Amino acid sequence: MKILIQNLKQGLSSFSEKISSDFIDEKYSQYYPNELNVKVKLDKFEHAFRLQVELKSVVRFECDRCLMEYDEEIDLQQEQIYKIESAIQETGGEIIILPVDALEIDISDILNEMIILNHPIKMLCKEDCLGICPDCGTNLNENNCQCNENHTDSRWDELRKLIK
Repeated sequence: MKILIQNLKQGLSSFSEKISSDFIDEKYSQYYPNELNVKVKLDKFEHAFRLQVELKSVVRFECDRCLMEYDEEIDLQQEQIYKIESAIQETGGEIIILPVDALEIDISDILNEMIILNHPIKMLCKEDCLGICPDCGTNLNENNCQCNENHTDSRWDELRKLIK
């Protein structure tokens, strides 16, 4: 998503757009089959811009325990400051420096960063998901399995004798 800044007036401006997920890093794009709703509030003051970016969408994950697909709504927010300067200098990432002849701000990198930083480490359909039975493969959230409750590995039997 690009925001034209060439003829932008001082003060607050708002932008809203529905965009596809084709700019997302390929490792994460599979989770975003739906459009992304992006709202941007841009505050221009002299040669600087403060952007407040809001990203909303419905994401499709696969549960790490039961392997069922589930949808989850996301509502992400981030703020970024851009500054127009003739000399490029290091700012430590807090402020992004734009060249004097910049016509637009491309916020695709910010959106991609928001998605990556807020991606769950463990995807669970619900906090108390029971997963699947390691023996018969039954989804324990839906049915009780008919397997023997005593799931032991015979390779550990000699060590169990030491405990007794």
